[in-house]
Amino acid sequence: MHDDLTPVISALVGRRWQGADLAELVHLAGDFSARRYLRARLDGGSAPATVVVMVLAGSGLPFSSEELGLFPEPPAELPFLDVHRLLNAIGAPVPEIYVAAVDHGLLLIEDAGDTVLWDAATAAPRDAEALYRRALDALLVLHERGTTHRPATSIAFQQRLDERLLRWELEHYLEWGVERRLGITLSPAARRGYDESFDFIAREIAAAETVLSHRDYHSWNILWRDDRPVIIDFQDAFLAPAEYDVASLLTDRITPHLIDPAMETRLVDYYWTARGRAADYDRRRYALVALHRALKVVGRLHYIALAKGKPGPLVFLPDEVATATRFFAELEIPGPLASEFAAASWVTAASGDPAGS
Repeated sequence: MHDDLTPVISALVGRRWQGADLAELVHLAGDFSARRYLRARLDGGSAPATVVVMVLAGSGLPFSSEELGLFPEPPAELPFLDVHRLLNAIGAPVPEIYVAAVDHGLLLIEDAGDTVLWDAATAAPRDAEALYRRALDALLVLHERGTTHRPATSIAFQQRLDERLLRWELEHYLEWGVERRLGITLSPAARRGYDESFDFIAREIAAAETVLSHRDYHSWNILWRDDRPVIIDFQDAFLAPAEYDVASLLTDRITPHLIDPAMETRLVDYYWTARGRAADYDRRRYALVALHRALKVVGRLHYIALAKGKPGPLVFLPDEVATATRFFAELEIPGPLASEFAAASWVTAASGDPAGS
């Protein structure tokens, strides 16, 4: 599997670390990304014992950005490198980039291990709240230092969670989580009902103040090394309400099995207090953002299953549905979205029949 990459990686290693050799390449399990990852074991010279090889795919832009045509021309620089430079400048805990061989479709980056925050927290559940506080401390670096640093050229400040993107993500949920899943086309009247709900959610969230946001800040994108967080998969950073990253960290996938609503409340309070802005916390806005994100993920899970032929991620569907249901119960949203969601038979799809009703 690595035969075509081995000589290229070997040459890059030899140029970066004189006297070093590539001893072994091992495939690393990825998440939902189109990128592939390998661990390279190195021998000799001043090279580290291992490095991670990122095998690039596509433009490096998030799916929604490409679909919406947010950039009239391809970015001049790989977003991963652009955002890494930004995060490195503000002191965020990110891996070092050793080699950027974009012309070969490869990056050699620091190996921060295999333990993600979720693994560290579930291995020591009594320490879970303290570990998530540490993750929120790291997030504050992005939200506070990153937002004020604001280099004009960074791609992260050229994208915003505005009404257009919010609506697109809700439409993505409707297309894949409802119509494609059920094999139906909604009537014009039904579409108008959803539009009423979607317009309300998008308008409310888009009105919020924004910060530099990771965009996918959850327990599987935070490696845990030497009792410290290391942030990965940051290339999709953009401007969004602070609640977006906080909700992602505290509600994504199966996280509510570890972080119950009481702990969630304490951690949210911790975040706003640490920012010195406790009075700015708006529970309703947090619930709206968490709901929107859960709906987006429900749509994305079905897109991966139906369009990409990879049903495995549907294992997370029941928990995303439970999260959406919990936040629907807190909110009054005009239109039929809440009732239609409650009436859907999500369990069938999660049990292995992505097209089930």
